[in-house]
Amino acid sequence: MGKIFTGDGWIIKVQGDEHPPVHAHVLHPDGKASISVGGLILNSGVPARVIEAASRWILENSAVVETEWKKMNNPRKR
Repeated sequence: MGKIFTGDGWIIKVQGDEHPPVHAHVLHPDGKASISVGGLILNSGVPARVIEAASRWILENSAVVETEWKKMNNPRKR
């Protein structure tokens, strides 16, 4: 799993063997979320302030997320 950002008590990771669209996972002690580079959010317990900060980071750094997602989900490596 590729950690790409660490916030205040939470992290953003990209996982391998994933499905489209390109997205990252937000892990927080209270829950987890998935946020696509297109802005789609699936949240399960992550506080709103963290979702807002993580969404902003993912959208502003979409090239980083896409590069890591493609590296972690290269079909030739499966």
